[in-house]
This record gives sequence, C-alpha cells and structure tokens, in this order.
Amino acid sequence: MSDSDSEDFPYARYDPNKVNLLKVALKSVFLGVVLSVNSFVLVANNENSGRLNWYFIFLAIFHLLEFVNTVLFNNSQVDDDSFILEDKEMHVVTVMAIAEYIIRVHYFGITAWPAASNVGLIVVLVGQFCRSGAMYTASESFNHYIQRNQQEHHKLITHGIYSYLRHPSYFGFFWWFVGLQLFLNNAVVGVVGSVVLWRFFSARIEFEEKFLVQFFKTQYVDYKDKTGTGIPFIR
Repeated sequence: MSDSDSEDFPYARYDPNKVNLLKVALKSVFLGVVLSVNSFVLVANNENSGRLNWYFIFLAIFHLLEFVNTVLFNNSQVDDDSFILEDKEMHVVTVMAIAEYIIRVHYFGITAWPAASNVGLIVVLVGQFCRSGAMYTASESFNHYIQRNQQEHHKLITHGIYSYLRHPSYFGFFWWFVGLQLFLNNAVVGVVGSVVLWRFFSARIEFEEKFLVQFFKTQYVDYKDKTGTGIPFIR
C-alpha cells in the first residue's frame, strides 16, 4: 500500500509487527463474552442483586474502548496490548474488589447503600467520558506509553477537554476507578486502591511533564500554570 493509499485509509497505518492478531482476537472474544453474559444475566434477573454484573460490564466496556479508541484515533500506535489488559496490578485490584463485595454482602449480610451506588454510577460515566474524550481530542498525540522522544505528530493539545484538564485521560481513569468502588460500596478497596492509584499518577505526571517541558518549553509551562489535573492534591 502506498503512502497516498494509507492517507485515504487511516485505519491501515498500524505496524503489523506490533500486533499479534491472535491475541487481539482472543481478548476481543473474552471481553465480548464477559459483556454478553453479564448483560444476559441482568436482563433475566429481576432482583436488585446485579451490581457485580454491572461491574463486569463497566470493566469490559472500558477495556474494549481502550482498543477501539486507539484504532480510531491513533491507529499507528495500535498493538495487541491496546486493551491494557496485561497489567497484573489491575487484575489483583479487580479480584480484591470482587472479593470485598462478596464477603460483605454474602457473608456479613451488609447490603449496598443505594445513594453511594448512584453517585458511583455517575462518577463512572463521567470518568469513562473523560478518558475516551481525551483519546478522541488528542488523537495521534495520545499514547498509552510515556513518550521520551518527540515525534513529528506529537503536538501540545490545549483545546477541547484539554482546555479544562491537563491530563484528562488520567483524570478519567482515576475517577472511573473511584466510581466503580463507590458503585459496589467497597470501602477498603476504594480507599486503598485510590491511594495506590493516586501515588501512581502523581509519579507518572511528574515524570511525564519533565519530557513535555523539554518538548514544548515555555508553551507547556504556561499551559501547566493555567490548568489543573482534577485529581486531588496533584497540581
């Protein structure tokens, strides 16, 4: 395919050497099954006991959108881990969240607090919207990996959601997680997980912004002074 053909068909710009199609297929099928099975259970079950099913649905949608948004908005950076499904710490937290919910509800009989769950649902949706909105707005300047060398397509994005939040994808991820734990009414995982995630993003933002200042000089410094992160205590 020629360069002109690639411009006409932007979804064909990915590097096939970075994409294991078998992994992509298996992960897609797995997430599709999780989404379908839990959706079916919710439809078939009229009892108010489907929070775990919704939890799995939110997880599946999040990971599917990570891949789909990368394909749509930054196709050249697609790889078989664009689902971000291979983070072991995320899997540990997921298992802990499920365990806390099951132990609290089924062993101690502590039912959910509807008000917290409703707030959590709103926070989950806002977080997902901001995460996907950041990927859409930044387009080819968005990457799941911190860029240590400036690429030709890497531009400082200051419009759209980036005019309000300096790192809207991190904001979205952080509050999406908090919202999920509120939705399940998970106090322990909610607090501990939020602290761990906060420390991760605090260090990541500090590290990443050193390179952004190198890339964009005073332009980024001025932008940083005008915008916040939306994550508590991370300026």
